[in-house]
Amino acid sequence: MSQPPFGPPPGGFRHPGGETGPPPIPQAPGGVAPPGGPVPGQPVPGGFGAEGSAYGPGSTGQQPPSWHQLPPEQLARMHQPGVVPLRPLSLGDIFGGALQTLRRNPEATIGMGLIVLAVLLVPSLLLTLLAVQALSGVSEVDAAAATGLINVVFSMLSSIALTGMIVHVVGEAVLGERAGLAGTWQTVRGRLPALIGTVLLIGVLFAILTVGLILGIAGVAVAASESGSGVLGVLGIILLVLGGLVVMVWAGCRLSLAPAPVVLERVGPWRGLTRAWQLTKGGQAWRIVGITFLAGIVTTIFATVVQLPVTAVLIFGLESAGLPTSPVSTTVLVTDHLLQLVVGAVTIPFTAGVTALLYLDQRMRREGLDLVLVRAAQDRAASRAR
Repeated sequence: MSQPPFGPPPGGFRHPGGETGPPPIPQAPGGVAPPGGPVPGQPVPGGFGAEGSAYGPGSTGQQPPSWHQLPPEQLARMHQPGVVPLRPLSLGDIFGGALQTLRRNPEATIGMGLIVLAVLLVPSLLLTLLAVQALSGVSEVDAAAATGLINVVFSMLSSIALTGMIVHVVGEAVLGERAGLAGTWQTVRGRLPALIGTVLLIGVLFAILTVGLILGIAGVAVAASESGSGVLGVLGIILLVLGGLVVMVWAGCRLSLAPAPVVLERVGPWRGLTRAWQLTKGGQAWRIVGITFLAGIVTTIFATVVQLPVTAVLIFGLESAGLPTSPVSTTVLVTDHLLQLVVGAVTIPFTAGVTALLYLDQRMRREGLDLVLVRAAQDRAASRAR
């Protein structure tokens, strides 16, 4: 399986015709490039593989001379050789492509999800049980809130890690290839330190934002108490909290694309963050936030439909057996983590697939990656036809 062409574009190459230009036209027979397209023998813009690979930075992307001799049905597939068409993507393309990737590559998506979640949910469960013991003197509601926060943190970590791993699977699925679990691990394992660094860096940035929000709330509360205007103080705190949450969601959706360049473009954590920020600037930022938020709603509904009946049966069984049904009891916590493992193995790869396709969509809109992908599809089709 050849390395897909996802390296950073040299010279800030943009899609011909603007962000929403027409789909690319394959190179004509005889080596004549289409208007605005890559020139034979010249570096291909947007090559996205590792250094020295067939489509890595500085490669010529030389076209095999036999691609134009392919059967008509294979030529017709070049604009959609895989799970999505090779053009700027719509919402339906992104959601459909993510689902198709799950269906065609269950081993490398759901299987990878089970492995990553199993690794991360073990420390999550241990920390949750320790937190329950440490907070034994507080109310049950406060203890449940603390354990819920731990679950949210580990869910975010697993989502970011899986995005980095599944983006390789999505990259292959876009070109009509199937990536196995072993092949995905072999490709991604060298990027694990950079992925971990990306996760930690995002965590530090959001910790700084959270501390700033807390300090702002404290400042408003102190000012309100000194001035004696309690109503204005409460209103100011509410507005500050809502504004802080909006900023965090907005920034989080934009930075969620960072694992994709870290893996596909083989850049470092900080460069991955800045790359994600650059790709999501302008009006596209709110589109990405909206699609990411919608994907979260869809997966939340699916998780609720699966978890709610199981939880109801569990509580009924515990009550019948005379066992505690508290949300912070050991039995409930263990069952909750097992449900997260099963449900998350499907939902997180789906959202990771959506994130990976959003990254590819932005590169097609801004950097003409669709032209490079068509050339890669030509290369692969020609090599299979030999």
